[in-house]
Amino acid sequence: MRTNCRGVALTLALVAGLAGCSLDNPLGRSLGWFRYLDAGDIREACAARTGERYRLIYNAVWGQQVRSYDIATGPGDVGATLAIRIFFPENLNNVDLLDPLALYRGRTATVALSPADLADFREALRASDFDGATPQGLMLPSDGFYWVAASCRDGIFHYNAYAYPSPRFAALRFDSWLFAHDPTGVAIAAPVPVGPRPQQNYRATDTAPMPNTVFDMTVGANGLVGVGSLF
Repeated sequence: MRTNCRGVALTLALVAGLAGCSLDNPLGRSLGWFRYLDAGDIREACAARTGERYRLIYNAVWGQQVRSYDIATGPGDVGATLAIRIFFPENLNNVDLLDPLALYRGRTATVALSPADLADFREALRASDFDGATPQGLMLPSDGFYWVAASCRDGIFHYNAYAYPSPRFAALRFDSWLFAHDPTGVAIAAPVPVGPRPQQNYRATDTAPMPNTVFDMTVGANGLVGVGSLF
């Protein structure tokens, strides 16, 4: 049988493009979510970057609510922005045929931040022990509640994580700051005890996550264990 190399190449290019772009489509999210959660893009660009970058993600049961907050500053804190995206729930009955990917983009917003805003945010990070040691070995269950937080400052990358329930999670302060600057109007899913786990769990090395998948992530030395680029 003759192979259509051109067709195969185009298909691979499309798959790679979707995986490498944002989380705006189900394929790109499935292939790129672990790397996004690990802040791999921030880590790789950190050494050459000026200004500061932060990513803070609140997992409030995968498939029910995930809130992502990205902060970028310029030199002297000029032009700082907070980009917000809230994923889930995703009901396929609500797909807009004129814009079928709108469902996967979630609710988004961008907020301009003043130097005073950034000063308050940095203080909230300090009060949350963000600069403390990364909790190696901490398990982050997708069907639970946790925060991950990453930063790039002065060319240095740092990663931290907070799982519910724990004293560290209860002592968080940056969450209140982020929620106060979130104009999306999406109600915050407060952490609650979760029920029994299903028999089958998926980890970072298994099939990429779908909305109803249950998977665990493990915190490593300065990021997540077993997470790397697929392309």
